[in-house]
Parts: sequence; C-alpha cells; structure tokens
Amino acid sequence: MRELAETLPDTAGVIVRSITELDSLYAQYRQGDKSIYAVISKEKARDGYMRRPAVLFDARKGAFRCPGCGSVIELPSSDDTYDWVTAKPEAFRMENRRNHQCINCGEPLWTAVNPSVPSPWVKIPEYGWVHRKLAVHAMQKTKNPAALDALQTLRENPDGYFPTRGACRRYPLSSYIKKRYRGRLDGLIVDELHEYNNDSGQGDAMAELFGTAKKVIGMTATLINGYSSGIFHLLYRTSAQLMLADGKPHEKPALFNTEYGVVETTYTEADENYAAKRRSQKSSVRTRQLPGVSPLVFSRFLLEKTAFLSLSDMGKALPSYEEIPIACEMAEAVETEYKRIEHKLVQVLRSDRRAAKKILSAYLNLLTVYADQPYDQKPILYPDSDVPIVEPENIGGTDTLGDKEQKTLEIVKAAIQNGERALIYTSWVRTDSQQKLKKLLTDEGYRTEILTDKIKTTDREDWVQKKLAAGMQVLIVNPSLIETGLDLNAFTTLVFYSMGYKLFTLRQASRRSWRINQKAPAVKVYMLYYEDTMQQKCLKLMASKLAVAGLIEGNFSEEGLAAMSDVQDMTSQMAKELMLGIRDNVEDIAAVFRKMAFENPDREVPDVPAKETSLPPESVPAMIEQPKRVFTVEQEEKLQAAMVQLEQQKAKRTKKTQQVENQLSLFDFVA
Repeated sequence: MRELAETLPDTAGVIVRSITELDSLYAQYRQGDKSIYAVISKEKARDGYMRRPAVLFDARKGAFRCPGCGSVIELPSSDDTYDWVTAKPEAFRMENRRNHQCINCGEPLWTAVNPSVPSPWVKIPEYGWVHRKLAVHAMQKTKNPAALDALQTLRENPDGYFPTRGACRRYPLSSYIKKRYRGRLDGLIVDELHEYNNDSGQGDAMAELFGTAKKVIGMTATLINGYSSGIFHLLYRTSAQLMLADGKPHEKPALFNTEYGVVETTYTEADENYAAKRRSQKSSVRTRQLPGVSPLVFSRFLLEKTAFLSLSDMGKALPSYEEIPIACEMAEAVETEYKRIEHKLVQVLRSDRRAAKKILSAYLNLLTVYADQPYDQKPILYPDSDVPIVEPENIGGTDTLGDKEQKTLEIVKAAIQNGERALIYTSWVRTDSQQKLKKLLTDEGYRTEILTDKIKTTDREDWVQKKLAAGMQVLIVNPSLIETGLDLNAFTTLVFYSMGYKLFTLRQASRRSWRINQKAPAVKVYMLYYEDTMQQKCLKLMASKLAVAGLIEGNFSEEGLAAMSDVQDMTSQMAKELMLGIRDNVEDIAAVFRKMAFENPDREVPDVPAKETSLPPESVPAMIEQPKRVFTVEQEEKLQAAMVQLEQQKAKRTKKTQQVENQLSLFDFVA
C-alpha cells in the first residue's frame, strides 16, 4: 500500500481481509473515478481451510517423521530453540511456531483438512488433534471429561469415522470473487508466482482469481525449482489448454514428469527358493524424480506468454553486485574431531547401506553445523537402537570464537567504517550463532538487532524502519524470514554466515538490497564457509544449481551445462562426494560466482568522505572484472571431450538403474 501511494496518483487501495471489505471497496470503485487496488494475501485468499498435521507416525520407532525428507521430527523444548528433543505424541495438538515446518528441509508439517478423505488424525473437542494410534497417550495429558470420553471412543475404535467439525464453515474469499466478480476485474497481479507451484489450497485460490480477471501478470524471480513437478501445477493453473493439447491430463502428473523431467526407475529382481513344479521370482520397481527440466517446457508452454527480465534490462543505473565466497579455517582440535566424525560416516556409507540411508540426513546436518558450533551436538544412533555410531566431542563453548566469527567481525567493521550497514544471514536454527554474533558485535560497540519469527510478517518492514531510526548498524536474521516482501536498501554489505540448501531462499535473500531504487554504488554479498567441510561442498553445489537455474532464463555458462548433466539431489550429491573423497577447488567456486556478478563502472558514485579502515586490503576481496563469455576453439574441444567422457561414465553404471526411454536430455536437445 505504501508503494502504491508513492508511485501512482489518483489511486485508492485497501488490504482486503474479508468479503465485507471487498464489497465496500468495489462500491467505492463504482462511485468514483480513481483506480482501485485490492491487496489480498495468499493466506486470506484461501482462508477457510482447517489445517491438520501432515506428519507421518513411525510405529516401529515410536516417532513422527517429516512427510518431505522422512527425518524424525525434533522440536525445541522451550522458546530458546537451542535444546531440541524428539517430538512427543502431544506435540501436534495445535499448530504453532515450533511445529509449523521441518527444521531439516523446511517442508510444512501441516496441511488442509479434506473431510471427504480419511485421515490418520482426528480432532478431539476440548483437546486438539490426535493420531488414531496414540489415543492412550492423549488420555494421560487431559482431565477434561468430554475430551476423555471422545479419546476413549477413539481408543476402542481407532478405525471408526470421526467427523471434523467446522472444516468447511468458511467461504473462501477467492471463491467469492470468482462467483460474484467474474469479468469485473480489469487486472490481477500475482507476486511470487512460484509460491503456487504445488497441489495446495492457496494454489487453487490463485487459479480461481486467475480465471476471474481480464488480464493477469505473474511475477517471480525463481520460476523453476529444478524439478519438472515444480512447474506442473503452475502450468495447469495458467495454461490448462496447452497442457491438455499436449496430452498431459491433470490427474496423471507422472506423464508430464516422464517427458519433461528426469525420472529414475530402479528394477530389482530376486530369485525365490527353487520349487519342484515352478520357479518363482520376486521383482520390485521403485521410481523417484531427480532434478532436471527439459528446455522444451520453455518452447511449448512459456515462450508465448513469458518475458525473462533481469534488473539490468530495466534501463536503470543499478549498482555493481557480486557474491564473494570466503574460506575459513577450523581450529586444530575442531578439525581433528570433524575428520573423525566424517570418517565414521564414510565407514557407514560403505559398509551398511540400509543404516546409511536412514541416518544420512542427520549425519550431513551434523557435519554441516559442527564446524560452526563444536559443542552441544547430539550423538548419531544406529537405526532402531540406542547404540551410538558417533558421539561428537564438546570443544569450546558459547564464548569460543572461530575463524568465521573473526572474518564476520572484520567485514562488518570495514562496512561500518565506510558508512554502510551490514546484514548477516544465519540459516541454521539449531545453533546459537545469532546470539553469539550479537554479543560479539555488541561488545565491539556496534548496535546490533535480531529479527525473529515472533515479529509478524506484516510488521517486519515497520520493525526494521524503527530499528534503523534508532541507530541500528547490523541486522541478524534467518533468510527465510525476509526472502520475500522486503526491500532492505539500507544494507549494502550482506554476509551469509551460514546457508541452507534451498535455492529459492538463497536467490531471494541475496538480492534484498540489489534493487532499482538502490542509491549505493555497489552491493557485496559475502558467503563464509569452513574449508574442506560439508559447508564447502554445499556452497559448490549451490553455485552449480544457480548456474543451472540461469539456463532456463537464457544465461548459459559452462558451469550450468555441466551441472545440468548431474541430476542428483543435494543430499545424494554431498554423500557421494564425501564417500569418494572428492575435494573442491576454492578458486573454481569463486570463479562460478564471479561469472554471475554484475558490474556497472559508469554508475555515479555520490561524494562521501573517505573513511580509513583498519581492515587490511586482502581481508575483504575486491570486485573482480567479469570475464566475457566467449568460447575459444580449445575450450569447445575440451567441452566436447568432457561430454564424451560423461557418456562413457554413464555407460559403465549398473543396469539395475534405468532411465525411461522417452526421457529428454539437454545435450540431445542441443545437438
């Protein structure tokens, strides 16, 4: 609303939260000559769906698992979020900040209630949601007579029918707009279009509004998440006629993924004991989707209605922009313990595949965060037992500062002495990094604040402005809290103290300050990682995925083509590289990010008094001139040789894993 008032004259707008507000706004439109804007959040557009837990109960382990990554759900024992315990049976009585999403993969742990579809969860009046198999545990947590009676009934008849009262009482705002205002809306602007790329109620709400307006503009900076399934529902909501003409029915998304994505099918056959009359054979087929999207998606579905624009295409004088990776060194004791933990994981990966599959996610998370916090880390146990595989040693404590903290301090000190403000991203919620950094920077005399999820989304912009007015110099925040909806032009030095595995979050958060209305001459993003650790491997893979994401947007590079040929998911790739002992070249990682940089040497720099910095020049990398993307004959020959070698490696793979014959390859398409 603020941007509408500042940019467009003779306009009026309201943030619509109800049907009454919408009708009142439309009546105002009929009476006056102003342009009227109704701003509706994606939550309010489909408000009306009751939500239930989506977690899965593992009876063998007696624990809940994430529906996305399958890891055991752990929740903070208190508001400090530092003491994490396995989720108890009563943890999902109601939705709250702690149990909203998985800490490992970010998958939502709650979903919309569909009364017509049986669910393992039952809503008990005066108590909350209860899993059908855990009624006896719930009875121990309440003294309400009505709740006890209902729980006793559920215990005696766990497979019975229990209606969910109130699940369909509210009328969705999107459905009301579709019914009453169809054809009356001149335009619909859908921001962050990728938020509606899954099978969800909010996506259905967007589809209803899409069919109501005369003209529609959808905007996103991250159209493709790397998987074909990530665009299937979006295409059906915006171009259903093209999908039907292509022979891809909505009820069979597997057909679309098979033709335009990468699907790995594993066939396993095992001979049974020999019988006198016949010989039986057991066989199983397992299918999973891998990262990769065919370029034909662009030509068949996107070409006629999609415009790919970068900020540099807008004709504005943008500041220079570069992402700069910085390697840090672990303390000797931490490095020794890290190598021991890594060695244990490699042994498990090579000797016990069944156990490795179940503990892989937890083990990789440990290797990722241990270098940052080498204390208070939980042991890794063998599946279905309490026997520890490895128990991490506690080294240091909250007052112990590593090389990453020191380099963060140096970057912040240089930025503030140059008259800038610094923004620090910390992705891992299971560490005490935020509090440690705040204490470090506060002790150095810098006014530092932490933006937490306790601040409502609608209040975060005002909160930041108030803190800036009060003299805030450094802001510490989880990037997922500000990946959309905020412009942070006040901060021109960004530091990724730690980063997750989500490409959407990285791309969105890294460009919070690189905007058309940015007045500073340059924006620098520093990415800190500990050398020869899982953090380095993660950064390398994220750099390659960023290059791949640029392919669909027309930004071709050698790194993007090479990464497109490797269609493994992040977890599998990191495990593979760890087991094979592959080492990364630091210069190669930096080179990938340099090629994605943007330089504007002609930008007018405002006259600012120079301030002497105590930081040595080599401590903070300077902007490096972007090389021209021109292939020499020698480079083309090397690329062709690499492609031939890649095909030879594929031919040597076991025959158990087969790719469906009609899979499209990027290299086949280009050839």
